[in-house]
Amino acid sequence: RLIIAYDHSRWGRFQRPYESAYYAFKCLNAGVEIHFCAGGFSNDMGPLAELAWTFSSMEAGNYSRILSVKVWAGQCRLIRLGYRQGGPPGYGLRRVLLDESGAMKFVLKRGERKSLQTDRVILRPGPAAEVRRVRWIYDQFTTRGQSEAAIARDLNAKGILTDLERPWTRGTVHQILTNEKYIG
Repeated sequence: RLIIAYDHSRWGRFQRPYESAYYAFKCLNAGVEIHFCAGGFSNDMGPLAELAWTFSSMEAGNYSRILSVKVWAGQCRLIRLGYRQGGPPGYGLRRVLLDESGAMKFVLKRGERKSLQTDRVILRPGPAAEVRRVRWIYDQFTTRGQSEAAIARDLNAKGILTDLERPWTRGTVHQILTNEKYIG
């Protein structure tokens, strides 16, 4: 049996360097060899190799922490610019793909993803009938004092399905009423 990793940093991105060594120890004791494509360590490590493994694991963990901070900052920046970072759009909304200049390319269907790193995704109102229903849900709740469960019952009685083509529940109505993406 064999595990192949690109390099030690791919194996050792644990926050504590001994975790990397622990899993390597468990694998080797179970007869599972670990091979690295780009450099790395042999399976018959001596004391110096173990020391190098520890330092390499510390470096990989630190790289992971730094990368995490950078990715988070980048995602926050894109969110502040109004771009969508993932997840389903929700009832009454659609994901629209924009090119690098901000021009609309097309509406993404469920399961479709952007393919170019320079493209961006935003949310836009969906079909007029769904937008009217979202407004109706807010009106029923805020103006008429209907409960979330009562609103769900009314939608189901009319044969209207959610964006996932399922019956409405109190929870799906609650999600619309509390999610920021419906603010404006």
